[in-house]
Amino acid sequence: MREGSPCLSASPAQSALFDMPSLVVVLVLFICTCTYLRSMKTTLFAQDSPNSFLRGCWKASRVGERLSPYMSIVCVVMALHLVFF
Repeated sequence: MREGSPCLSASPAQSALFDMPSLVVVLVLFICTCTYLRSMKTTLFAQDSPNSFLRGCWKASRVGERLSPYMSIVCVVMALHLVFF
């Protein structure tokens, strides 16, 4: 390959999976989205679903329901972090 090839050069941009603040934002948004969708349509996620993704969404919505005050504080802190830092 050529020396200037994008495969050989290290890119400063990282995926959200390898950057801790971005990973936290993705997880918080996933939990909030699952909680909101479950509040709109309660039968969307089932605890005994054969689909493991839907079971994961059900668990995330339960976390969002039970830790609602803490999740809202985390959302505000992450929003302030994204705006000011």
